Amino acid sequence: MVVLLMANAGVVAATADAAPKTWRRLVGQMLRAWATPGAALPPMEPAPAPTALFRAMVRLTRRSAADGKDTGQATGQPTEPPAER
Repeated sequence: MVVLLMANAGVVAATADAAPKTWRRLVGQMLRAWATPGAALPPMEPAPAPTALFRAMVRLTRRSAADGKDTGQATGQPTEPPAER
């Protein structure tokens, strides 16, 4: 349970503005991972759009850099999101 709460807190912190329902998908994945075979599970939330995830990751990287944390990223920020599939 602690792993689920910690993972969910990270997802919420990173995606709250750009993809606010992403946490529901994570919880759905965790329920599926820990469910017994044949258990009834709620339907999965749709995946967030690639552009929403891109915005969330850029925001998280910028916030980490502003806090003085080493993000391990090369210098410079991405200039455009990945193409939609």
